[in-house]
Amino acid sequence: MCEYCGCRDIPIIGRLSEEHYGAINALGGVRRGIESGDAAEVDKALTAMAGHLFTHNGCEEAGLFRGLCLPEHCEYYQATVADLEEQHVLLKQQVARIRAGEWEVYAELEHTLRRHIDQEENGLFPATAVTLDGETWDQIDEWTHEYDHAVGNEHTH
Repeated sequence: MCEYCGCRDIPIIGRLSEEHYGAINALGGVRRGIESGDAAEVDKALTAMAGHLFTHNGCEEAGLFRGLCLPEHCEYYQATVADLEEQHVLLKQQVARIRAGEWEVYAELEHTLRRHIDQEENGLFPATAVTLDGETWDQIDEWTHEYDHAVGNEHTH
């Protein structure tokens, strides 16, 4: 993941980037469980990964993506946000299929997740750092804070 443009200095982008690391690390637990053939380990790792990932995705949708769909930004970001939201749905479907015993879907899940992260880290996040203004970031922070409260995410005030 990129470390060069400085977009991670924006608090929500820094947070989302760190959460990407967590999702990839949790994905490794799913892979190891599948490789060992341990259904209980797969379920445990999948539950941890999904909880982390889906909360992260909800945060993106409630804050950053919502901000990118404000009228002054929507034309530029609408297609990208729609694609990323479709990927969120696909990730949920892939997790559900693995949970149902379709372990062969793991490769698709890993591909989807890594592609999704790449699109954000090397496309969306740097672009937002140079195109959004302080007022928009303040609104995104407010929406993200409201989401954190609504779902019980740990956060700072």
